[in-house]
Amino acid sequence: MKLLWVLFGLEICLSPVNSQLKLADGNITLGQLMTPGWRLPNLSDVFLSCCETGLGVPEITNDILTLSTGFLCAGARSVVSTLWSVDDLATALFSIFYYQHRQQDKSRPESLQQAQIKLRELNKDDIKKISSQTLVAWKETKSKRDQYQPGSSDYVEWNRKHQIYGVVIGQLNPHKNSLDEYPFSHHRYWAAFTCQGLR
Repeated sequence: MKLLWVLFGLEICLSPVNSQLKLADGNITLGQLMTPGWRLPNLSDVFLSCCETGLGVPEITNDILTLSTGFLCAGARSVVSTLWSVDDLATALFSIFYYQHRQQDKSRPESLQQAQIKLRELNKDDIKKISSQTLVAWKETKSKRDQYQPGSSDYVEWNRKHQIYGVVIGQLNPHKNSLDEYPFSHHRYWAAFTCQGLR
């Protein structure tokens, strides 16, 4: 199963076909995705985890053209997208939960619903466990990184992973000490995600 996660930026323009995803090595516009030159017949799932990827601008056109529509036109079987600005940590956790349910052969809509429920019901103890696991991974990636010569490709790759875990730890800390027993229970964290395409 081929998966695509888009983690970078989104730009919505006055012309919907010029809306674009900003990637590390360039941009993809909605117009490009809807042309015959962009066909991805082996793409199973696209997870557009950046903000407002499922948001259309209906006052500009009669059709609601979104980046998720573009990926469906390009051949993706299913697209998970967002309707508003989403919290980075909540999105990361949501995508992990969604993928775990897909690995259990649950349908895409069921996986989406179960991931929403899991995120909504995540309590401080769960977050502390995730934080502990992330801390272990952070230490392991530092140990792996330090086995290589600084500047080598292996060093750079392990350092990148080490930094990612460091960012996640920093984002988890306020939530594990939150006054809320269920820090992600508010709908702004879990309700923005929608699923389109095949089940």
